[in-house]
Amino acid sequence: MAAPRPIGPAPKTTTRSSGPARERFLAAGVFTGIMTDSGMIKDMADAALAVVPDSMGNPIPLFTAVLALPLGFFMSNDGYWFGVVPVLAESAAHYGIDANQIARAGAIGQILHMMGPTSGPLWVLLGLVEAELGDFQKYALRWGVPVSLAYIAFAVLTGAVTVS
Repeated sequence: MAAPRPIGPAPKTTTRSSGPARERFLAAGVFTGIMTDSGMIKDMADAALAVVPDSMGNPIPLFTAVLALPLGFFMSNDGYWFGVVPVLAESAAHYGIDANQIARAGAIGQILHMMGPTSGPLWVLLGLVEAELGDFQKYALRWGVPVSLAYIAFAVLTGAVTVS
């Protein structure tokens, strides 16, 4: 029996460098180190806490989960995880809230991130299926937003994200 014939042109074999990924991780580490060691994250957290009444400190994980939806959609992962989440975690620490809760709450926004304009794999997918971003988002956000809100509710119900 003959081997099946491949469909379409033969794939090109190329060797890609891991340089860009390596550089991104190095830059993210340097950025995080500078932000942390210079005290900038603590100062930003203190500035954010100055406008938050003491009675509103405990729902910071829930606030983070809700904020993660639009920020995850519009921001790059590096900017969000290395810029926003550490400030929220430092702010939550002032109220005795563990940073793991903030990380769990922040991860909820990843559902919408994969539908946003800063998601590289989405652009590859859209190119492969020859679809427009706006058309895709009109359909996907109709499902993505309610699923994300259900995810927040489930996280609160299970205690993964606390409110008090």
